[in-house]
Amino acid sequence: SATLRTLRAQIDELKADYEKRIQGLETQLEEIQKQLLQAAPESVGEPTSQPDGKVVQTIPGALNPAISVVGNFVGRVDNGKVFNSELDRIDNKMNLREAEIDMRVPIDPYADGVLITSLESETPGSFSAEVEEGYVNIKKLPFLDHPPLGLRLKVGRFRPAFGKFNVLHTHDLPQTFRPLPTEEFLGEEGFIQNGISGNFFIPTPWDDRSSLDGTIEVLNGGDIALSPSIRSRASYLGHLRWFRTFKDAHNLELGWSHYLHPSGNQVASANLDGIDFMYRWKPLRQGEWKSFLLGGEWMMARRAYPEALEPVDVARAINDAGLLPGTGKPAGYSVFTQWQFDRRKYAGIRWDQTGTLFNPSLQRRSLTTYFSYYFSEFLRFRVNYEHRWSDFSTEDGRNSVFLELNWVFGSHPPEPFWVNK
Repeated sequence: SATLRTLRAQIDELKADYEKRIQGLETQLEEIQKQLLQAAPESVGEPTSQPDGKVVQTIPGALNPAISVVGNFVGRVDNGKVFNSELDRIDNKMNLREAEIDMRVPIDPYADGVLITSLESETPGSFSAEVEEGYVNIKKLPFLDHPPLGLRLKVGRFRPAFGKFNVLHTHDLPQTFRPLPTEEFLGEEGFIQNGISGNFFIPTPWDDRSSLDGTIEVLNGGDIALSPSIRSRASYLGHLRWFRTFKDAHNLELGWSHYLHPSGNQVASANLDGIDFMYRWKPLRQGEWKSFLLGGEWMMARRAYPEALEPVDVARAINDAGLLPGTGKPAGYSVFTQWQFDRRKYAGIRWDQTGTLFNPSLQRRSLTTYFSYYFSEFLRFRVNYEHRWSDFSTEDGRNSVFLELNWVFGSHPPEPFWVNK
């Protein structure tokens, strides 16, 4: 009836107004937190001397870092043999793939510290420990009230800003495994390196609904699938990102990345370019209940790399068949889409295709479908199905089902805005 329709319209309007108010309060809270951590007066952050001569740090929380622990468990069912880098069979196994400890703390008014250690398991029951990331974020300098162009420096060990997927930790991935091009060009676990990174904003006075920022990084050379030799000279990476919001519910992000290390020390030069995009729809009126993602990434190297570190199954096939290096420009791309049905359920599909660095004419392809269920932001279950087509018999025709469980306890670190919610 007309009365019911009127009541429903009024309820919808109240819901929309309520959601806008909540989002406004969350934004204000984030700003207050940033002001407390980033714009604290210097007198608060300076050490003070006690009568006994000891120096005490007075920044709130400096002696009490926010700590979170993330567990990632994966069970898999395969119709063929699968090997890891240790040449152990991992098909039809269950494994606590990773346990990660994330510690973050405001050191003083000028910098924040981050230390992320991980216990990784390639073979069920066998673990190795490593520092995945350990760096200092320098937000401002004592002699500058405001950093130029919002410059932020990162110094230490971190995931370089190449594309969309490399910067994600394993538990943040929208699917259980990284895309084939990321594994092929950067490494099966992505690219992690020691260096210095500077991120800055580029003014966009012509459009107040868009933002533009750049990242320039100076890194140790090597330790990347493209060019693994640790004798490589220093490498350089640049990333440019453009972001724009359309009609509040839509936003688009475009990025360009370039990696270079010059030749030297008996190691040939390496060049890699990447383009990434991400479109997100998230209606204001439906808040946390609906969203849609469409994203992808494309990579291309300047030449073939016979010395590249190929994924294990590919390397075995190359060696067993006695294949010769090829010529040309290796290229690969990945495209995925994800739909959020309600507060807890997400589903999507991803297509990967890439040539190999060893011989660009040899192709690898995969189709992955997945469904994620969030019990809460601290507990998530996911099921993936993957089918592969490949020029290598070791993986051609492979069907795999992955059952993944992620859990978090302790202070929850922020996730990339597009990962789930």
